[in-house]
Order: sequence, then structure tokens, then C-alpha cells
Amino acid sequence: MIFLHTADLQIGMTASSVGKLAKQLQEARVESLRTILRLGLEKQVNFVVIAGDMFETNQVSKKYIHRVARVLEEARPLRVFILPGNHDYFGPNSVYQTEEFSKLSQHITIFRERKPSVVPDLDLTLYPSPCFETRSNESPAKWVSKQPGTKYHVAILHGSIPSVIGRTSEEDEYFPMSADELKNLGMDYIALGHWHSLYPDPTTTPDSPFYYSGTPEPTGFGERMSGHAILVELSEKGRQVTAFPTAQHGYVDVDIEVKTVQDIEAVRTKLAGLRKPEMILLRLQPKGVVSIAVREALDTLVADFQSRVAYIRCEDKGLMLEPDETDLNQFTRSGIAATSFSLLKKERDQASPSDRPKYERAIALAYKAFKGTLD
Repeated sequence: MIFLHTADLQIGMTASSVGKLAKQLQEARVESLRTILRLGLEKQVNFVVIAGDMFETNQVSKKYIHRVARVLEEARPLRVFILPGNHDYFGPNSVYQTEEFSKLSQHITIFRERKPSVVPDLDLTLYPSPCFETRSNESPAKWVSKQPGTKYHVAILHGSIPSVIGRTSEEDEYFPMSADELKNLGMDYIALGHWHSLYPDPTTTPDSPFYYSGTPEPTGFGERMSGHAILVELSEKGRQVTAFPTAQHGYVDVDIEVKTVQDIEAVRTKLAGLRKPEMILLRLQPKGVVSIAVREALDTLVADFQSRVAYIRCEDKGLMLEPDETDLNQFTRSGIAATSFSLLKKERDQASPSDRPKYERAIALAYKAFKGTLD
């Protein structure tokens, strides 16, 4: 038996933080579903599992509901099992209660109850645990108990493992489970949703009882291993788990210590080697104390790459502007420029951490203004 595991497609996500690129990213999320279904047909899988949050919300627009239903229909006769997650939980106003989903063919199954589901022709029992609300401190694995009668047993759950994701009061409210709890279920495979990164990596942890497939199309910066779907093969010889890349776009973080213009040029060289830069979203996070000339070199770098990558953002909270001798020697030491820099620097050094960025901007603007009088 062979199947694909995916989750957290988040179709309908607004992606408002990336401005004009948002529409392109929204389209990519719909395309990610089509990509996975095509992969399923190509690999001749027995079925595809979507372990929650196919949609970003139950209030997603009719446009996306219609398009998703059409993509699912186009995949016939491929069987698809869909678990409502905490974003698209099952209830009276669920996206899965709409007319579009009520008309889907029998090859599409929406899990509406927490009970074993036997698939006789595959000698398989599925144990789905759909979400019925956005948050809960109840484990989705609580009800799962392995039933006799079939050869294969696969649980489909949506929630957090705080020890994996990071224990916070928030994660404790997102259907928390423990790794030991999942291991003791005795399943052949546990398909998880909620965490947007692939975990664990099947190449290094092939015997894990559970896997998060992660989102097939990255949703933001900080997702270290998003952009995959998992192919699972179960047989008398054992189990094989393989991650397949599915992402169209890539989110890249560049954390750099900056002191000189040469440091900026080293970053430029690194970015010039990006594959498919037009599909890359880039976040620069420079840190250090820099002269105005170095700051200008960084600004030039960002401006140059705006036309090369899909999106670029420079988060410079860790960067401190300090005019050096070369900067200040352009102006008369007793003149208004030097006096202004001195006063702004003093105010910045005395300001709270939250207020310092505005003084940094003031120093940069003052420099540009005074330099303009020299040009």
C-alpha cells in the first residue's frame, strides 16, 4: 500500500505582509493541491491524506471553495481523505458543509466523526480525529484505540506536540499530544498536521511513529523545512517514508554581522548564487555598528535585488548607525552638520530600545540632507 501525506495547505491565506506579491502566493497555494494530486497519480498511490487545514479559514471566499472542489474532481479516480483542522474545523458553518463539497464524487472523503474508518480493499483502518473547534487542550489521540480486523492501521491527527514545537501556553491549547502517547498507539503510520515544517526528517529518523508533513507551500519566514509532501509505502517488508519537494516559492533568511562595505559585497555575492531568484522571498537581518557609507551600501544592495527576487525585506533593528571619521570629515567640525550628528547620537544613546530606531533614521536622513548641500 502506498499513499501521500500532506497538510496545512492554508488555501485562502491573505499573505498581506508581502504586498503586491500576495495574489501570486495565494494562487500558489491552490496550485500546491494540484501538484500533490498529480504526484499521487504519477506515483500510482492508493490514496492521499490531507491532515487538516486545507483551508486557511471557514470564511474563505466562494472562489477558493469552488476552485478547490474542481481540482479535487479533476483528480478522479484518486481517493482523497480530508481531515478538518483547527483552521477549517468541522461545524455548522464549516467550509465542508457548503454545496460545492456536498456534490463531490465518492472518491473524496471528508472525516466528520472521530471513529475508525475501514477501507476493505486496502485491508486498512484509518483513525481520523477531525477538529470541531479552533482551540482545545484535549489530545486528538485520546480516543484512538487500535481495532482488530485489518492489516494496516493509520491515524490522521491535527494538533501540536509541545515538546517538538516548543512548549508555550498557546501550543497547549492547540490539541496537544505527546510523542510517547503517539508511539503507544501502535499505528503503522501517524499523519500529523498543524506544524508547518517537515518533522522529523525521514532521512535521519526513518522509524518515527509520526510525521508532520509540513505545509507543501511555505507560508512565511522561519519555516526551516516547509515545502514537502510525504510518500509512505507499507508492505510486509516494512515501511518506507520519503519526503518530496513541492514548493514553488522559497523563503530565505540571511542573518549577517555587518562592519564594512566588504561585508555587504560578500552578501551580494551570496545572493547572486540563488537558484530561481524570481521565486525567492528574501529577509535580510543585519546586525552591527556601521558607518553611514556601509548603511548606504546596504540600501543599494536591497534596491538592486528588488528587481531580481520576488520579494525582499530588510529588518534592521539590530543595526546601529555610527558616522565614522570618513563620514564626518566631509563637514566642518564646528558646523551645523557635526553638531546635529552629535546631538542625535546623544539622544539615541539615552533613548529606550524601542525609540532608538527613530533616531537611527534621523541620523541617516540628516546625513543625506547635509551631504546634499555638498554635492
